[in-house]
Amino acid sequence: MAIDRAALLKLLNSPRYHQFLDLELEELGEDSIKLRLPFKEDFLGDEAGTYIHGGIIASLIDIAGDFALITSFGRGLPTIDLRIDYLRPALKEDLIASAVVVKKGRTLGISDITITNEAGQKIAIGRGLYSTAAPKGNH
Repeated sequence: MAIDRAALLKLLNSPRYHQFLDLELEELGEDSIKLRLPFKEDFLGDEAGTYIHGGIIASLIDIAGDFALITSFGRGLPTIDLRIDYLRPALKEDLIASAVVVKKGRTLGISDITITNEAGQKIAIGRGLYSTAAPKGNH
């Protein structure tokens, strides 16, 4: 693995948006990661307050896909494309994101992500495409 747990947690917990989401690292492997999104009332997306907004789920998919690749590259990677299929509403519940690297190339990386609830029901699936190209130096 290109990054240790402490460094990965620092990357995960530093951005303000990640702090708002309050993400928890459940599992860390070579080319894979599992994150938990604890439920918050702020995530609700309808007038009746019954389900989690799709944008929150999209963010979780993007972050999990990126962090699966971070296990190999040791740094955050810019998102190029993100595809999401919403399978069922996420109710007032914690969500689990499981991400696995499909490709880690010189310029592009791909991760597949599955979002489930604690009962194991699939809420959404996604695929993220990220730039793995080495960062350009400051000139």
